[in-house]
Amino acid sequence: MHTLMCAMMRGPETATRGGWKLVLVCAVLLGACRDPATASGTALYVTTHFEPTLLLTQVRVGGAVEQAAPFGPHVLPEEPTRLLSSGETLRVLLGDVPNGIQAKVSVEGLRDGNVVARGESTVQVRDGYEVGVTLRLEPTTSDTFCLGCNGCCQNGVCTNATQETCGAGGNACVACDAVRTDTCDARGICVCGSNPACSELTVDHCVNGQCRCGSGGPCAQGQECVDGMCRCTANSCGGCCSGNTCEPGNTKDKCGKDGGVCKKCNKSCNAQRECTN
Repeated sequence: MHTLMCAMMRGPETATRGGWKLVLVCAVLLGACRDPATASGTALYVTTHFEPTLLLTQVRVGGAVEQAAPFGPHVLPEEPTRLLSSGETLRVLLGDVPNGIQAKVSVEGLRDGNVVARGESTVQVRDGYEVGVTLRLEPTTSDTFCLGCNGCCQNGVCTNATQETCGAGGNACVACDAVRTDTCDARGICVCGSNPACSELTVDHCVNGQCRCGSGGPCAQGQECVDGMCRCTANSCGGCCSGNTCEPGNTKDKCGKDGGVCKKCNKSCNAQRECTN
């Protein structure tokens, strides 16, 4: 049986026990420092090294032990909340396994859920002892990542960020949408001026750093920009449309829902925004 405990540590002065525990399936992200007092029986203490420019936010851990069931793969931490640092460690606690057998640990570095680096190592298990394992996570392909690059990576070459080759930190270059953006900012993100890319229902293109609909500004709430015109549609209006104005749809004179044409009721408009005649 494998039991793997999970906990986070920053350093010797702030080290804490705890976290979550899984039976048969787990691994642990700790900090860059090892506290032997936390070892619990036969274990593997894995230290990962990688280039900071990989911008890893999670790792996926798995492995195999001779004469025992494999463990993982499992993603740590479960939710990406920070950039991982080179020197992050994880502990795999092994149960009743024979002394001297071989164990292989594989670690994949993830960014935005995608595998961008890998590393693995095989060690000999010592019954009752924690064995150290050091892994170097190498980029999976030089075509999509350039080490030591401040710009972006195109065909394995570090490239300055432009609207056509946007990116940062050596990540793969992307071409910005020429309609909805007009520049690549210092973060390597396609934007419209100092604003996010024009991606809302109320606009359809970027002009001089401003998101617009046709020749005018953004559409009003309850409207969608369609072919350069602000219109009331089923996508933009939860009530009913009176021309191109979105109405709540809950009155006798303007009753309706889901972006349909407003109706005038003979008696009243009920809570379901339907006429009761």
